[in-house]
Amino acid sequence: IQFDWNINEKNTDYLRFGAGIFGSDVNNYVTINNLTFDGKHFGTVDVTGANVPTPDFIGYRNGTVATPDLAALQIPTINTYAEDAKIPVVYKANLSYSKLINEKLRVGITGYATLARNNYMYVDRNMATNPYFTLANEGNRGVFVPAIASNGVSDWKTGRLTNQFGRVLELNSKGKVNQFAVVVDGTWQYFKDGEISASYTWNDTKDNTSFNGNVANSATLSLPVVDDPRDLSNISYSNGQFRHKVVIYGTLPTFYGVKVGFKYSGMGGTRYSLLSGANNNGDFVTTNDLAYIFDRNNPNVPERVRTGLQALLDNPNVSQSVKDYILKNEGTFAERNGGINNFFGQVDLRVSKKININKRHNIEVSADVFNFANLLSKKWGVTETLGTQALYGLGVPNANPALNVPNYDTTNRQFNYRVNNAGVINPSGNPWQIQVGLRYGF
Repeated sequence: IQFDWNINEKNTDYLRFGAGIFGSDVNNYVTINNLTFDGKHFGTVDVTGANVPTPDFIGYRNGTVATPDLAALQIPTINTYAEDAKIPVVYKANLSYSKLINEKLRVGITGYATLARNNYMYVDRNMATNPYFTLANEGNRGVFVPAIASNGVSDWKTGRLTNQFGRVLELNSKGKVNQFAVVVDGTWQYFKDGEISASYTWNDTKDNTSFNGNVANSATLSLPVVDDPRDLSNISYSNGQFRHKVVIYGTLPTFYGVKVGFKYSGMGGTRYSLLSGANNNGDFVTTNDLAYIFDRNNPNVPERVRTGLQALLDNPNVSQSVKDYILKNEGTFAERNGGINNFFGQVDLRVSKKININKRHNIEVSADVFNFANLLSKKWGVTETLGTQALYGLGVPNANPALNVPNYDTTNRQFNYRVNNAGVINPSGNPWQIQVGLRYGF
């Protein structure tokens, strides 16, 4: 439903309210996945060590050697639906007010609320229901395999409920998204055909999984967790979260047929997570474990970790964003998407001139400069943001092998960490580009 109110019928003030409930269509890719991986058509081979065959690539190519299929080690992989799986539904509402101050100036403000429910998520049902043990020095983080080797590697297959299957990924409807935004915008025709349009968006998006359908494995790959990847009770900032967004379009008044326009778009407050650098929970995914931020004042924490964290905090090259993230979560687990990136933006410029040949024919010459600021300076127009990264590395190598510290202490059941040089921003983004165009009109 949508309500429009032309206040006092003056055609200058408008109030609008809308709301709706929207149902999703069945995800075709998910359906195909589940029909294909039904346990009868495809198998998975996951082997290490002596079980890995020695390759004979020349023999494979000339046909004298058969490609190994390891039939005895093949296990079925299953994708299926939960009994209570539902179609996703979205509840939306918006409220806006716009005002025409005069013929050349308009301003407005709009609020949006979006609640998504029954969103898709895959979880592994062929995984131990409860942890075999916990890591006492990491907030009693659960481990879903019986043991971890001294090299820090765990075999996820030992944590299965049954050895008759590999992963059994069940599609449920436990996903949630809560999104709220406020947009302030305006347009000003300041002189002749010169005009500026601008908008500012404040956004807040939280969810318990950012899985958006399609490949089943990607559901578990993209969700950092403390221990149990099936637990969707924690709602935190979404992978798609941003806090601020600014977009400005502008054109200068036409001068001797020359038109100059620009666009600025910038965004701030995107998110990232700090990972442990280990497969702490022992599940299939080796890169979905949130870091435990050790307390630098706790004497039970190894000195190399305490001094490493302090050195990272004292390093001027490390982003303040990472330092704030660490200090906020010290003594507990890093919050999923708890890192906040700074604002970044880009300016694009366009210059064009139309030359009339006669009443019906014309030629337009144009030049577009993308990331104009980067053309002026290599330090401008770059993206200085951080992505999800590992706070720690495993083990402490030494020139004397006898003094090496292994990745995992099998006696005390704890990982031996060293602090990585995390949080150093490497500028990225697209460098400046110039595009020249010629168009003939008739």
